[in-house]
Amino acid sequence: DKFILNKENGQFIGLFLADGNADIPSGYVQICKNNDNVRDFVKKWFDKNNIKFKEDSKTTETGTTTQVRGFSTLMARFITSLVGHGSENKQVPSIALTAPEEFIIGLIDGYISGDGTIGDNNIEASSCCPELIEGINMLCSKLGIFGKVFMSQLKKNNFGTKNIKPSHRLRISAQWAKKFSEKVTLLGMLLYDNHIK
Repeated sequence: DKFILNKENGQFIGLFLADGNADIPSGYVQICKNNDNVRDFVKKWFDKNNIKFKEDSKTTETGTTTQVRGFSTLMARFITSLVGHGSENKQVPSIALTAPEEFIIGLIDGYISGDGTIGDNNIEASSCCPELIEGINMLCSKLGIFGKVFMSQLKKNNFGTKNIKPSHRLRISAQWAKKFSEKVTLLGMLLYDNHIK
């Protein structure tokens, strides 16, 4: 099988970097996201690649999470070797740096749709992994979009976590946010019209 560096595959990799996990022994790859557009995209992507999938929702006191799980040991192995395993160890794959622009745009779209927010004239994304945020920043710069990378530290969160890791953030503002909105259409957000001018 070949993994083509097109926009759809870039979007899937970006979503996996933001909200995905794989388990090789159990033979699955899953994306956890409550956004309907994202889940619809993931289901279509699994269908197109002949991967059987299941959608589940789980509700706890902190809210509801919904995941789409595709069953393929081959894909679990492939994606783990491509981008790493665990939120602290994931990184932009090196092939993305020399990939066609449509794959780069797709990967950025997927990642920001998963772990991004849209503010007034800015776009932000965050990760506990500094290499991942640096990689996304590097891909944006390949499109002529420049952002600022910085670190923030939460003192507490909704889950009562004791040792909260620092958050590594990318902010794209002003004319670069405008350029981003012209280049990248996001799967997971009603974008730009009200915020990026």
